[in-house]
Amino acid sequence: MAMCQTPDIVKADTTVNSSLWLNAAQQSVRSYCGWHIAPNLEQTITLDGDGTRTLLLPSLHVTGITSVLVEDKEIVDDIDWSVKGIIQRRHGVFPEGLSSIKVKLKHGYDVEQVADVVSLILRVAKRAANGPGVIASQSANGSTVSYLTAGGAPISVPLLQIEKDSLSPYKLTWGVS
Repeated sequence: MAMCQTPDIVKADTTVNSSLWLNAAQQSVRSYCGWHIAPNLEQTITLDGDGTRTLLLPSLHVTGITSVLVEDKEIVDDIDWSVKGIIQRRHGVFPEGLSSIKVKLKHGYDVEQVADVVSLILRVAKRAANGPGVIASQSANGSTVSYLTAGGAPISVPLLQIEKDSLSPYKLTWGVS
């Protein structure tokens, strides 16, 4: 039987530079929060229906909804929505079904609105790029250096608890773990 070779996520010739760490830090923040946060952009997302009047979008800052297709039927005129990412049908319910709803929306903050998130991403990227980690203790004559760790691993791209706490206004509390 032939084995299927899974392609590498990281190619052997990948350059480890500040751009890589910046992308990694940005993805850590987005993964933790469960959505892209910024910039404000237009997307079409596909959702599962659960037989209720309400849908929770994977966003905490919706600025517009231009289309809601339910089983290929446009119902945008039969919904109300909130900036916090909630859609509610005025009449009836969303049918139960996998991938039965397509929503075209504009969402996310303008980058200027989330300077706190931008600065956090930059701090995480700088920490990751600066080597093995944050120095916890150091002694001169014995040449000993100890680094802060998280579960024994050097602190780099993983978010610290204080960083997670500062992201709480942007973290989805539904649909993600």
